[in-house]
Amino acid sequence: MHRLFAALLALAGLLAPSVQAGPWARAPGEVFLSYSHNLATTADALAAGDMRMEAFSSLYGEVGLGRRLTLGLDLGRGTYTDEALIFLRRTLTRPDATWQVALDFGLGQRRVEGLDDSRLARAGLSVGRGFGAEALDWIPGGMAGGWIGLEAVAIRDLTRDTQRWKVEATLGLRRSDRLSVMLQLMAEDWPGNDISYGINPSVVFRIREGTSLELGARTSFEENPRFGLELGLWHQF
Repeated sequence: MHRLFAALLALAGLLAPSVQAGPWARAPGEVFLSYSHNLATTADALAAGDMRMEAFSSLYGEVGLGRRLTLGLDLGRGTYTDEALIFLRRTLTRPDATWQVALDFGLGQRRVEGLDDSRLARAGLSVGRGFGAEALDWIPGGMAGGWIGLEAVAIRDLTRDTQRWKVEATLGLRRSDRLSVMLQLMAEDWPGNDISYGINPSVVFRIREGTSLELGARTSFEENPRFGLELGLWHQF
């Protein structure tokens, strides 16, 4: 799994990675890649003057298969863990529908340092809607359009018979063809832990056709709150 992850990260670096998940079906043959790197630490560590931060990297990819089917890949690597999931998403609504709805199902593997690997099963539901500039007349300065999305994902650890889930709501606003802002609200539940909540604002710059750069802040409210920064690169072709 280490070699697979490293190879895909190298490929992402060559292609200049990618884009956001959602219920919208990819056109046949269309590819989206997204690479992100997150540095975070706890509130206690910051209060003590400890500036060491934990790193987490992720690679997300989609390819359109046609017939409203999209194949997805979601890889993550942290200090002590690796995880890889592959899934198939079916968009249930027609392309011209105001609201888009999709279901996805997948399988994967998780490695935790010092433990045996786990087999994973994933099920997800996503809902989204795009809107034009006329819906945003109330925002000063003018916006070119935007989108809202809601995604719920449950991941079952088939090896250890446990389950975790995550719900994420996203509001995106396009200031222009080159600049967008996003706000993500997240709730996540891991076995043995209390539910954590996150607020993740970010700015997305289109640096060339098909390629965008994301700069964001990451805040997670749990027993010991965590704060971090994220750099992401998206590429669609």
